[in-house]
Amino acid sequence: MLRGDELREKIFEIISTKWPTYVRGVIEELGWDRENISNVTKVKYHFDQLAREGRIRVKRIDRALVAWPAEIERLRVVHEFVRGL
Repeated sequence: MLRGDELREKIFEIISTKWPTYVRGVIEELGWDRENISNVTKVKYHFDQLAREGRIRVKRIDRALVAWPAEIERLRVVHEFVRGL
């Protein structure tokens, strides 16, 4: 079972390839039981850490925490700038 930095990198890899995604979606990709609250807490912790590091952006939509890579947000800003010209 993955732990610590290895788990965080795996979560970031999942977010990068399957964005936008949410905590339970990542849990399913890891092959874990999505109903286990411990798994939800672990993945949410790593979402928070990745957001704090600036590697992902997160937004709460209803009760779901949705995440996407920060790189995508930068591309969106560039797109809006170019479109505005």
